[in-house]
Amino acid sequence: MINKNTKILIFGLLVLLGAALLTYGAFFHSTNVSAQQDGQPVLLAKSESALIKDASVSGVKRDETGKIKQTYEIGEKAPETCST
Repeated sequence: MINKNTKILIFGLLVLLGAALLTYGAFFHSTNVSAQQDGQPVLLAKSESALIKDASVSGVKRDETGKIKQTYEIGEKAPETCST
């Protein structure tokens, strides 16, 4: 049988691993987004939290190839409310 101290140690390690994975997902995970700057296409790296916000207000969409594309040019003000 596993003793009480070993169970506590395993639980603590699992909590630390979960916290590390949440931190990685929240702060370091990003996706490339195609955008326009002065009429020229550029690639941006956006965090998932920024993409979720942009998607909720129609700031990003998928193009015909399936890649994520920003609906407004760099330097323009992003949409503030959903268009639907």
